[in-house]
Amino acid sequence: MNNIIQHDIIQQHLINFTTKLIKNVEEMLSKEWDFTKLVEVVKESTDELGRNIIKDFLEELDKAIKEDDKRKKEWIVERKDKKSIITLLGGIEYSRTYYKSRKSGEYRYLLDDVIGIRKHEKVDKEVKIRLVENAINMSYEESSKVTCKEKLSRQTVFNAIRQVGEVEVKREVKEKRKVRVLYIEADEDHVALQNGKKEMPRLVYVHEGRQERNGRNELKNVYYKAYVGVEAEEIWIDVANYVYENYEIESIEKIYIAGDGARWIKEGIEWIPKAKFVLDRYHLNKYIIRGTAKREEYREKIWKAINEGDKKGLREIFKELASKAETNTEKERIKEVRRYILNNWEGIEIYKDDDDVIGCSAEGHVSHVLSARLSSRPLGWSKEGLKIMAKLRVFSKNGGNLREISVFKEDEKAFKVSKKKIKEAIRKINKSSREVMNNITILNIGKVTPIYRILKSIKYENII
Repeated sequence: MNNIIQHDIIQQHLINFTTKLIKNVEEMLSKEWDFTKLVEVVKESTDELGRNIIKDFLEELDKAIKEDDKRKKEWIVERKDKKSIITLLGGIEYSRTYYKSRKSGEYRYLLDDVIGIRKHEKVDKEVKIRLVENAINMSYEESSKVTCKEKLSRQTVFNAIRQVGEVEVKREVKEKRKVRVLYIEADEDHVALQNGKKEMPRLVYVHEGRQERNGRNELKNVYYKAYVGVEAEEIWIDVANYVYENYEIESIEKIYIAGDGARWIKEGIEWIPKAKFVLDRYHLNKYIIRGTAKREEYREKIWKAINEGDKKGLREIFKELASKAETNTEKERIKEVRRYILNNWEGIEIYKDDDDVIGCSAEGHVSHVLSARLSSRPLGWSKEGLKIMAKLRVFSKNGGNLREISVFKEDEKAFKVSKKKIKEAIRKINKSSREVMNNITILNIGKVTPIYRILKSIKYENII
């Protein structure tokens, strides 16, 4: 009797689906139809069918658990409850049985345990993963809209992000890499917090130089790290550990640490063996432009002195430039630029003396890896949200897969259903599906239409 009822339910799902789909599609085809709308109509119908079939399968599996001999020995039936969960297909509500363990006295919904739904979980794991993946590149609100048809709040997105936490891709090291030259580049972003203050997420990345691929230059074997609210010492200890874990230090002849000359970047020289500092020429050029804003003719002279390594000549140029300043503000700006260049002289001169120096692209990487999500829009971050998102951005750039992190892996199951029982539940669903496909009116009237061809092919696939 139960099987007959179950088959009738599945039949009704498929009949409703087919009837609605044919009606909607034919209605679209009879008008000046829009392809995008057509796809939307079909997807809505298939999603609804999917939700109904999943509901029926889960309830069939719940029956299999209830009838299982092992379950009867270990767990006592308490009551029947409903469960609602949001999935990529939309919201699904199903009934499942509540049990009490004969041995420990604990209570469990064994069906939820078997299919991997945790206690109080209202959003499916895959939805959470998609919410986080999308939020890496767009706002929480946009992520909610594109991930799932159900309306999810920004807080739901943030809760999923918080569940992920500060993740990092750990490279598997079978054998340490041997390279002659290693490059480390660093820079920072400037981000507004919700409390009105500023935070400076820092980006450090390690690579083995540049290589050409598909007509473009890219960094070889690059690995990114992001830090928020972390002292320079802690940053460079972490970077040094990465270098020691992944590279054979003895084979490295030179390590270059490149950046804008900030104190926290230069501190890396104290922690990384064989390291030399290289000043980012992008920032150097910005300073030169700033210092010669009203005297552009001096730019060529300054660059000539820099390229020739003429430190004495450079001082004379700035002395002359300062003497022509019209205001104290302009004079102070010239002095600041002069001080910046002289304080970073070794990092500038190294370009002239060392052929392995390739410059620095940290400004562009910070813009692409951090700023594009963290500071390009007028929004304020919580300290926690900023820290996690900065880590997620580099996690994504390093090729990380959220499905492999521990928070989304299955818990140990209190009860297991045999594959035989699962196959039986699927067989019951499949059998009724075939019966319905054989009884759909449009397949038996002989009239050849586009819908007829589609459904006919589905029918034969089911038979096979």
